Amino acid sequence: MLEALLFLACLLALGAGALLLAVAPVTLLVAGFWLALGGLALGVPTGLLYHVELRRSLLARQRLPRRWWLRPTSLHGEIRASDRLRVLAWCYAGAAGFLVTLAGCALVALAAVRGI
Repeated sequence: MLEALLFLACLLALGAGALLLAVAPVTLLVAGFWLALGGLALGVPTGLLYHVELRRSLLARQRLPRRWWLRPTSLHGEIRASDRLRVLAWCYAGAAGFLVTLAGCALVALAAVRGI
């Protein structure tokens, strides 16, 4: 079963690569721009809300260290169980926005390499 899934994943990756090479570079540039903009529109506000909720949760337990925003994921173990879903949902949404932004940047880079 695992081998079949790996085969399908490779087949999908090859098909996506062929599709990207068939698309005009200008189209890739525009699509990448809008994808990156959409990712930022999702990731920045949700990242801000994640930090606000994490701070709120840690303050309630009086576990907020100095410079906590530099490595906030290391503090996930300090989140109360009742707050965990609320805080981490924003974290995952912000991470998804970041990945969408990276995908948009990759499309823009591909358009640049292919010669817009």
